[in-house]
Amino acid sequence: MRTRWMAMGLLVLASGALADEGRYQALPLAGAPGGQGGGRAFILDTREGHVWIWSENEPIVAPDGSRRYGAGFIYQGTLRPGSRPGELVQPQSR
Repeated sequence: MRTRWMAMGLLVLASGALADEGRYQALPLAGAPGGQGGGRAFILDTREGHVWIWSENEPIVAPDGSRRYGAGFIYQGTLRPGSRPGELVQPQSR
């Protein structure tokens, strides 16, 4: 089930990237210690600087108020270009 959601999420990103090849870059992130927490990835829009974290184990609240864990994207904000190596680049305010 989780693999299906991951594939659907990546398919959405891939279909958008077809028009602009290489725009979205993804890097795997380490999970919680001991394998708890499932798969995670850092996703960067290289054209506009948007950043997301994809996780297959995020708390989700359904419209009826019930809670469960499932796959989800968490928007982190927009990065700005750095001016020197090693600079801490903070997300831009919205």
